[in-house]
Amino acid sequence: MSPRPGGDVSNSSEFAIMGSGEFRRPPGEASALAVAIRFLREHTGQAILLIYLAIAVISRLDDVWFYQRFRVNILSYSDPQDFLLAPMRNPITLFFFVIPAAVLIVVSLIANSRIRAPRMPSRWNTPQIRLVAGASLAILASAIITKMHADARADRVRAGAGRHVAFTRNDGVSYGEQPLLLGSTGKFFFLFYEKRRVAEIVPVENTALMTVDLHRKNDPGTAVPTVGGSTPRLSP
Repeated sequence: MSPRPGGDVSNSSEFAIMGSGEFRRPPGEASALAVAIRFLREHTGQAILLIYLAIAVISRLDDVWFYQRFRVNILSYSDPQDFLLAPMRNPITLFFFVIPAAVLIVVSLIANSRIRAPRMPSRWNTPQIRLVAGASLAILASAIITKMHADARADRVRAGAGRHVAFTRNDGVSYGEQPLLLGSTGKFFFLFYEKRRVAEIVPVENTALMTVDLHRKNDPGTAVPTVGGSTPRLSP
């Protein structure tokens, strides 16, 4: 690199030139990934809490979008502990968050390994801003994947796939149809009746007995009792 007018070579070498004409990041400039790692080391508890809250939001969105397909506002029947336990109820959503985050980290490592041009410092081009932008991008990608998963899961249930249950209530209400169990919260069960095309919300205290049918839908010869003490019927 030729020296600047009036200066020496050492002061003008802000980036080290490689043989291929590429530039390496100067030692004093931190990357967004380095900032994230430093924050994880120095504030491990806060970092774990933020990561868990992000996963909980993604898991709760999966429930919200799933139940919306049955015209049920799951948030109206939820308690704060249902939000905190959402990742345990929907463990598959963990991958919807981890996979975009892992892809973003790999892309960041590749981009940081060799920089083709020096980055001029500015208020919008700092490691912290890039870290926030990358985290937002990962959460957005997770939300999109979660929405696709929730819609696909709802379509399968509406088509009759899922966990059929023999549901007995202690309030005298009974139907002649075996419902599908959509899910539950701390205080409610959510059922879907395929033939009547309706969703039902039953408080836990009104539940006397629930038996889950483990047979496949097309498995003939399996007698499953229906609700309310009705005559047993063959599962379709």
